[in-house]
Amino acid sequence: MRPLALRVSTLLVSLAVAAPTAGAQRPMALESPRLVRIGVGGGVSVPTGDFKKAFDNGYNAQAFLQIKPPGLPVSLRVTGTFNRFDLKDVQVGTGGETNGYGQIAGGLANATVHLPLGPISPYIMAGLGALNFKTSVESGSTDVTDSETKFAINGGAGLAIKLGRMDAYVEGRVANVYTEKGARDFKTVEYIPVTFGIIF
Repeated sequence: MRPLALRVSTLLVSLAVAAPTAGAQRPMALESPRLVRIGVGGGVSVPTGDFKKAFDNGYNAQAFLQIKPPGLPVSLRVTGTFNRFDLKDVQVGTGGETNGYGQIAGGLANATVHLPLGPISPYIMAGLGALNFKTSVESGSTDVTDSETKFAINGGAGLAIKLGRMDAYVEGRVANVYTEKGARDFKTVEYIPVTFGIIF
């Protein structure tokens, strides 16, 4: 695991251990009585590490199903996620016009710990899943596409704000996809998606 991901994981574990005590000292959040909720969102995705050398900042979209028993600080979230990054021109040579992109899509299962603070609710999350990493490079008459689905881990934090029957949220995560190095210059694809959205 890369140092950045290790630091984030350590922080998540520390906050998760402290969450029950924090919840006992504060009033419960004005949470929805619904057991199952749906969220949608989108935002910017920032490549890091070796992945950043090949790709520019991109965008992300996600939709998730959240199961949270009322009164409990922990919920389960199952997320479908999509990220796309433009390939940097410098990576594909100088001969003719070039175009390319990287695409990451798949599913994640996260445990989320909520820290109740009334209508504003911070939360932390961590989990794993399977993500497909696809790259496509076009240079002149040559079109090279590579795709593989691999194990992934992610963790991060967010903030939800009560808006009547809905919540607005913003969250940031560190995600790692463990790929086969092969023709690529990196074995781990690491990126940070920052997402804004609504929970119904």
